[in-house]
Amino acid sequence: MNGKIQGIIVCGVLAASLAGVMVFLNATSPDKDSSSAADAASQALADSGENTKVVLIDKGADQVSGVKVKNQYGGFTLAKPVSGKTTWTIEELGSLNQNSTLQSGLADVCGVLEARKLVEENAEDLAKYGLAEPAASAEITYADGSTLTLEVGDVMPEERYRYVRLGDSNNVYMVMGSRVKYFTDPANAYADLNLIIKPSDQDWPEYGTETVTRRDWDYDVVFENDPKEIQGMISSQVISSPIFSYLNITSSSDVTHGMWGLKAAECSVIDPTEEDYERLGLNDPVCVVKLKGDEYDYTLTVGNKAEYDEEEEAAGAEGYYCTLEGQSGQDAIYTISSGNLPWVSFKIEDVISSIMLSNYIVDIDTLTVENGGKSHQYKVTSDGNSEDLMAEGGSANVTSVTSGGKDIDIANFKTLFQYIMTCPTGELCFDEPQGDWEVRIEQKLIDGSSDVVEIYKDTARRYIVKLNGKPSFRIQSTWVDNLLKNVENLDNGKEVVDTY
Repeated sequence: MNGKIQGIIVCGVLAASLAGVMVFLNATSPDKDSSSAADAASQALADSGENTKVVLIDKGADQVSGVKVKNQYGGFTLAKPVSGKTTWTIEELGSLNQNSTLQSGLADVCGVLEARKLVEENAEDLAKYGLAEPAASAEITYADGSTLTLEVGDVMPEERYRYVRLGDSNNVYMVMGSRVKYFTDPANAYADLNLIIKPSDQDWPEYGTETVTRRDWDYDVVFENDPKEIQGMISSQVISSPIFSYLNITSSSDVTHGMWGLKAAECSVIDPTEEDYERLGLNDPVCVVKLKGDEYDYTLTVGNKAEYDEEEEAAGAEGYYCTLEGQSGQDAIYTISSGNLPWVSFKIEDVISSIMLSNYIVDIDTLTVENGGKSHQYKVTSDGNSEDLMAEGGSANVTSVTSGGKDIDIANFKTLFQYIMTCPTGELCFDEPQGDWEVRIEQKLIDGSSDVVEIYKDTARRYIVKLNGKPSFRIQSTWVDNLLKNVENLDNGKEVVDTY
């Protein structure tokens, strides 16, 4: 049987069934209002299980030439620009980058739309379906010059569906809500929320400098590439200010690389004004992140916490109003989820490595520990360096350690070296110490470079550590006491321990 004829017959049967249901409801429940009757009728139809789908539009998306939408947010116009640079554009979004997937989805719905069921044929009371004052209406224009009006009414009791009618017909249909959401959404729902595209593994740009400024800090935190380019041990990036520290690659990656792939949850304000910036806290931001390299220069500004309705708050929604500079087509204020903004709440202690120094032992030329006028210098000889060690199938080993012409136990020296490398980094200190250092450690490398740790008395139980001339950490006196004891033990052939 012809498909269209089948549809007409099915619609007739449904209309008769619906009429019977309505008569029964009106006869048995005279005090029920018309809205309740409509809800009960549509529920009965939804529960019937009959395959009564109705094709409402069957022209094809390629025949859609434009759509004008009106809804509670004002509405928008979907059009094909004369320039032909893109398939579609939402005129109200101006120069903003737009979501081509959603635009195509709207065109698809305007080209082909199917109803789950006919709710009521030739309804006399459209108000009970929310169609007297529809939630949204759309005027669709097709390539052949024809037009069609579509109206979206209330959400049905099943919630997955909404009432819809076409043109001048008073036939009311139930249509999947996700299909007609395109008409009830505001224009800014069509903005592209992918603010910075995440590069592929092969296309990552060279890391430049990331600077984080926070309202609750009196300093900036700066991340950049490790100047030594040490591979295989820790993150390739370091904190260079306000302290120097190596990073824990696991806990720091969101902070150092989170800008790439940055995505918003919502475009909140299109073409914002100065009043918008002030109202949403962007003139006195919580946080500013600047990421700059040879091929990019981004500035992310984070303002006030975003406002949500009760339902969203109950679902755990949390975010901030933000702007992003450095990308074209993003002159807007976006809401970005807190989970995509690690810079707002991270602590330096959370991202740094527990390793204060990161030199490979096979790259050491001499290790010197000075204290109280004494100098303990250890000459290290190896059969290779870190490049040999990191090469596929490569190796490198310490072959001898000497001090004052005397051989030092290699295993014991390695324990001392590890003890120094893991000088505790849990407590940060930016204060310039007073007086002269009490202990000085220098690791001089075979390439001529060096790292210097100077340890200053702070309190009875604390020392301040300057790493390469910069105050960085505050450590326990027990670590210093045990360091000096280990040095004496190493010189005297006694056991060196890596605890304190």
